[in-house]
Amino acid sequence: MTRRSLCTLAFLLAALAGRATADPIGRIVYLEGTVSIVRDEDTLAAGSVKEGLGLESFDLLKTGADGQIEVLVSAPNAPATTLRVGPRTQFSLEIGKVGAKQQTTIDLVTGSVALKCAKLTGGQGLRVVTEGAAMGVRGTSFTVSVPVSGDLLVTCDEGEVELSADDGSVLRAAAGEAVERRRGAQLVRLALAGIALEKARETWMEERTAAWRRDPLASLRVFAAVYDLQLGRFNRTFDRVVKSRKDVFAAWRQESRAGIVGRLIAALKERAELRRDIRDLRAALFRLERTYVRLDELREYCVAQGISGRIGLLRTTRTLFTRLERERGRFEVRRATVRWFARQYALRNDGEVPLGAFDDGT
Repeated sequence: MTRRSLCTLAFLLAALAGRATADPIGRIVYLEGTVSIVRDEDTLAAGSVKEGLGLESFDLLKTGADGQIEVLVSAPNAPATTLRVGPRTQFSLEIGKVGAKQQTTIDLVTGSVALKCAKLTGGQGLRVVTEGAAMGVRGTSFTVSVPVSGDLLVTCDEGEVELSADDGSVLRAAAGEAVERRRGAQLVRLALAGIALEKARETWMEERTAAWRRDPLASLRVFAAVYDLQLGRFNRTFDRVVKSRKDVFAAWRQESRAGIVGRLIAALKERAELRRDIRDLRAALFRLERTYVRLDELREYCVAQGISGRIGLLRTTRTLFTRLERERGRFEVRRATVRWFARQYALRNDGEVPLGAFDDGT
């Protein structure tokens, strides 16, 4: 091919496609202890995860038992937000179009995140989502805590937070107030009786931790049964979508390796079907990853304390823990791939997020 032909080809590619790299949506401004980031189906090199690192939409962040980070979100058309992330926390951060809004979503899998958010404009939205509830704000400071038990605590320092539960109930927390939701129960406002919010959070976490530690085998029994159902659903959905969309995903991978983003499928029907498939994947992953992380934390605690026993008719802690270790690699790969699919779709569709994390269809 002549030099002129190569130049022409490069020009056409530039006209038909954008760069595959995404603009940072924020950066890490403080870090200590163990912190890892999963991006584009891979874990970033440990040496690169440090203060000043730019974050991209759909990144999954994990802090270890000794890990803490502070993140500044500063994307265009998104409210300036500071996140203070505690130990043993996993969350993903995404910014994109959800309906008519430019939505900032913190998908909290487990742990604790404190937010301080600037006042939102009419076209902006910010929410924290976790299993069973979503927290929406209009400029405020609040903390969301989700321990291994699956319970939820929201404490509001400034402004107001609106909590929407998957049972249709809505409850607001104003400055100085706290709302909890025990796993399987309803939203309830806590009576603080003059207790400072920081002390209330600390006491609540101690109580909920002590509750599941009194009988960790009971928690393992419950979550293991749920895990069986959720994992089966997720794997069936993953296999179906990957098989039916293999040509599309293969093209995306090829374009990504070439450093470009091709155009989205032009046919509206096919685009709608692709959006639905990615939504199905995210719906199946949404609850599964929480159950898996809880089981893994319970496993770690039981091993450290030497706790073992029977947790079902044909299941023991040993068989469950062996299974979790065996399935860890595949689960983490598929978990990362689902976020990669969603990211690639958004890059090709003007930032549209194919699924808000809370709207998981269950």
